[in-house]
Amino acid sequence: MKTLAKVIMITAVMSGPVFAESHHPHGTENKGGGMMGMMNHEQMQTMHQHMEEMQALMANIKQESDPEKRMALMQTHMKDMQEGMQMMGGQGGMRSGSQSMSSMGMEERMGMMEQRMNMMQMMMGQMMEHDVEEHK
Repeated sequence: MKTLAKVIMITAVMSGPVFAESHHPHGTENKGGGMMGMMNHEQMQTMHQHMEEMQALMANIKQESDPEKRMALMQTHMKDMQEGMQMMGGQGGMRSGSQSMSSMGMEERMGMMEQRMNMMQMMMGQMMEHDVEEHK
């Protein structure tokens, strides 16, 4: 039940920028200089690297047999997940891309949305793995 609540919370937090953007009238630029909740290429690369580090850390957690070391790794992983959420737009992280929405083509918008959704899916997978390891 805890896992379901976490997944619902993450989904709600992560989808907020998508729905907020859809409420703007068509054809108006985003005053912040970028797409709300979208990341530019450099930010996507940073987030991808962060995800790889989290996956490596989870592999170490699964192999660790010492309960104290395992707990320390779990706490580090939790901190990394929180940082990842901030990077994806939770609290002042990577919230603005390099282009305004009106200057982007539909293909580019869809590509960025797909990348963002893939990152969200990886983050939720990390949370689920964390939850499984926490209960071992």
